[in-house]
Amino acid sequence: MSSEVSIEASDGLTLVGDFIVPDGLEGDAPAVLLLHMLGSNRSAYEPLLPYLADAGFIVLNVDMRGHGATGGAKDWNLTEDDTQLWLDWLREQDGVDGARVAIIGASIGSNMALIACANDEACVTAVALSPGTDYRGVMPGDAVKSGISALLIASHGDSYAADSIREFFATGTGYLAARMYEGSAHGTNLFQNSLDSVGNAIISWLDEQFADVEE
Repeated sequence: MSSEVSIEASDGLTLVGDFIVPDGLEGDAPAVLLLHMLGSNRSAYEPLLPYLADAGFIVLNVDMRGHGATGGAKDWNLTEDDTQLWLDWLREQDGVDGARVAIIGASIGSNMALIACANDEACVTAVALSPGTDYRGVMPGDAVKSGISALLIASHGDSYAADSIREFFATGTGYLAARMYEGSAHGTNLFQNSLDSVGNAIISWLDEQFADVEE
């Protein structure tokens, strides 16, 4: 079941997303917040949604401010606030296990995912597709140093993201893993040629991290 939802941001902007609950769920389920790339929108995650549904994850797939149905002006400081509002909203929904919530982001959305997960004590893990040390001033270096759990994914030919992952591994203090792909696809464009591998890697990572919470 998918429904469009909206919440009000701190500056009054209406934030828009899709709340997706897989059919047949029983009991509280883990949930994932999705953050897209710069200049993109929530539709970029459509290839990944069946993987998340089959694995039993509730999904909140949002348009960040300045994009898609949310509109408004791009403001990355306010986007950080928006992300926390979405996390808080997600945990309040019926059927969501608030102790098992993660964030997946792509490109600048991956930087935001890392930062937001570090800021939110209850965030279990982040998955970062093509993260960078600095995208438009959104810099997740301190978040990676904070000890968060994160799966970092990039293409070898996407040199800035690949180099950034190496730096994050050199400075990170938490449980980090990486998956590197041939070619130069960036962010959600990785779904075009490597969907099955990327999708399964994400699911395996989330299952592992959520299992630790269950224990």
